[in-house]
Amino acid sequence: MEQKHLPQELLKASISEKVTFFVNYTMAHPHLIQTFNEVMQSVYQAPGISLIFVVGATGVGKTTLLRRLEQKLTQKALPELQDNQGKVPVIGLEAKAPEFSQFDWKDFYIRLLKVLNEPLIEKKINYGQSCSKWRSAVESALIHRSPDAFYIDEAHHLAMLPSGRKLKDQPETLKSLANLTQVKIIPTGTYDLLPLIDLGDQLCRRSKTIHFQRYHAENSQEAKAFKSVLQTFSQYLPLAQQPDLLSNWEFLYERSLGCVGILKNWLSVTLNDVLDNDRNARTITLSDLQRHALGVRQCLVILKSITIGEQQLQESSEDLLNLQKGLKLVPLAHGIAQEKNTQCKKDKKNTHSPIAQTSPRRYPLKNQEPEKEDQETEIFQSL
Repeated sequence: MEQKHLPQELLKASISEKVTFFVNYTMAHPHLIQTFNEVMQSVYQAPGISLIFVVGATGVGKTTLLRRLEQKLTQKALPELQDNQGKVPVIGLEAKAPEFSQFDWKDFYIRLLKVLNEPLIEKKINYGQSCSKWRSAVESALIHRSPDAFYIDEAHHLAMLPSGRKLKDQPETLKSLANLTQVKIIPTGTYDLLPLIDLGDQLCRRSKTIHFQRYHAENSQEAKAFKSVLQTFSQYLPLAQQPDLLSNWEFLYERSLGCVGILKNWLSVTLNDVLDNDRNARTITLSDLQRHALGVRQCLVILKSITIGEQQLQESSEDLLNLQKGLKLVPLAHGIAQEKNTQCKKDKKNTHSPIAQTSPRRYPLKNQEPEKEDQETEIFQSL
């Protein structure tokens, strides 16, 4: 099928321009829209929330989410920027992976000040000074810039510590920074971010966890949505002829694991390779996709991490029952029924006779007549 959604100028553009167009193309799909709306609502309509954790599988589309969030927050702040030109609507920073299993907060603060366009950073503070001095400078900069939100990409790097004893310090530091500056902080990362969530009563009360889910093929509605994503991507690939992605949706789902980010990167690499080999290539074939797909072992590693993360975020009926019991909300009748059931099970276990012992019964007296003895025995047996 010939492309009808792309301008002819794009079809005649250079290879780099075509690939750049597709890489920068952002498509709204159900899970992205749902997660985006939850984050926006938490930023503007949840005054008691300081930390907004966004977790999801690798390649689910978190970077696209943050890009849309940055655009929307900037757009909403435009009227205020006319009166307060020093305001920065939103700031973002990627948490740097530590080199020696110890997250470097001083480096984090220095890079954050640079993102805030703080002037003459080297002149204000000596790099050899303590981390608390840099923390004070960051607090002052955030108060004066007054961003509506501060997102931290790859925030799971915060959990990389040599000892689990200091794990709680990481989110507590972020919560304290958010409280003192009145800025919502949005740590975003993979399921490796989960160990930093719900580590204390204060963190539970002042934080919210938003799960950016992948698509599940066993759900008919989600499978339909994934197919719709494929159809849209096929229409916006800068090729003369639309590739038939829909016919191979199961293979595309299998190697992307239902993650739109993995799917888009896969299509981008394939597009670049096809155009690099033949500048006038008309479309992408299944063999092209197979050449650049993730290996089965790679998919299994990713799927294992996804499965564990999804299970940790799932609330079980047992957890709910434990909460109700702790709050004394379990109905009395339900509790009595459970006790009776437990007691019945115990009684059944005790009904078995001990080994090598007969069951108790009444023996007839010797001075009784045989006929009378037989009558009494029949009565006892009937009882």
